[in-house]
Amino acid sequence: MTTKSAAGEPATDETQGTDTSAKTGGKQLAASGSILGIAIILANAGNYLLNVFLGRWLTPAEFADANLMVTIMLLVTAIAVSLQLIAARFASINDANGDHAETAAMAAWLERRAMIAGLIVGLSLVVGAPMWRDFFRSESALPFVILGIGMPFYLVQAVGRGVLQGRMTFRPLAATFLVEMVVRVVAGVSLVALGLGVQGATLGLTLSFLATWLHVRILTSHRGAGALSASTVKSLITYAGPVGVLLLGQIIINNGDVLIAKRFLEPETAGVYAAVALVGRAVFFLSWSVATTLFPAAAQRDQAGEDSNGLLYSGLGIVALMGLGFVVGAKLLGGIVLGEVFGPEYGGVSNQLALYAFATSLFAMANLIVSHHLSMGRRRESFLLVGGGVMQTALLLLGRGSIDSLISAQVVAMALLLTVIAASHFFGLRTSSSESLAPSDSSGLRDEDHPTRTTNDPQLDEKRLAA
Repeated sequence: MTTKSAAGEPATDETQGTDTSAKTGGKQLAASGSILGIAIILANAGNYLLNVFLGRWLTPAEFADANLMVTIMLLVTAIAVSLQLIAARFASINDANGDHAETAAMAAWLERRAMIAGLIVGLSLVVGAPMWRDFFRSESALPFVILGIGMPFYLVQAVGRGVLQGRMTFRPLAATFLVEMVVRVVAGVSLVALGLGVQGATLGLTLSFLATWLHVRILTSHRGAGALSASTVKSLITYAGPVGVLLLGQIIINNGDVLIAKRFLEPETAGVYAAVALVGRAVFFLSWSVATTLFPAAAQRDQAGEDSNGLLYSGLGIVALMGLGFVVGAKLLGGIVLGEVFGPEYGGVSNQLALYAFATSLFAMANLIVSHHLSMGRRRESFLLVGGGVMQTALLLLGRGSIDSLISAQVVAMALLLTVIAASHFFGLRTSSSESLAPSDSSGLRDEDHPTRTTNDPQLDEKRLAA
């Protein structure tokens, strides 16, 4: 456990080999976050390399089928990232308190539930494969079966990643993304080159899930984990609600357009749109490294009663710069690059790609604000995100006739969403600052609402704890 030396300075945690009090330091956080960011960039670069290969070797209709498998995986990400965020928040709080046994028990409890959820999702894909094939006008039902087999492994590994994230051990976490990418690219390219087509690309996905699960299991062994207390179970279940709401909003916004395009556009046109969406969504996935880094740091600062808005504003600046660079690059070179890389069918989409990247950048900034609030247990912004997803879906269905109308609908929806969520954030700050009855923390709750939290006034602490 973390102890204090005679001088009052925090000692090094012997179990984890880290100074838990230093984890939220700006320089260390920036350095660790940079490592994670570079790993995610490399992972995305590898995944895009795989998609370049698929775009060259598959017809647009086949590429749309392969991209559908990725989109379904991203839909299931709602469950995976929910598990990761739950594990990350509680691991970060336990780590700050030096209670590593509680983290192990929590992770083991979540992994059992993740396995059950993975089996349910997998069976729905395997058993319903013929139905999904007909609904999405796919050529074969086999890819749905292959993808379903990997779902339990995909969800269980998310818990381990959450523990790594919560402990702010970003280098091992970064390694898991690289392992996943390498296996996916090598297996996917090899199997497609052998003539397995969409089935081979999907098998590469499933093999990457298995490899990541094995790697994460080695990094986060929970042998001998004790039982979880009833109060902790209740806290996990309660927190799962707003996390699930956040991820539901993310999935609707990030993937609804691809599903609508696949359902209503002609197969060749849907393939072109899939390529635009694939590249345009890169802004969001790159921004996820920022959210992943800031999430546990904000949770620990909130637990200590410290302000964490500076972290949020720095993160928003980074995401805005990422988005600006991507939009400009897409406008100048997007169509040329897509035409050269994927083939002439994908050329001439610079304007569409730039607008798509702009919409995604707006969403990435809104998502970062929501994630920041969720790290401190605040729910309102998560529900606003789902509302934005519903609004976007309605606009997409109205403009489902062409690529341009689908992208325009997203620009309008995401501009409105970011405006509403930013307004909610600043309204929350004003409400919090207006509280004068008692000292307030960053979650907007008075100190007496946190009976276990201490302040800098020993007499006040003694009176509150005695009460």
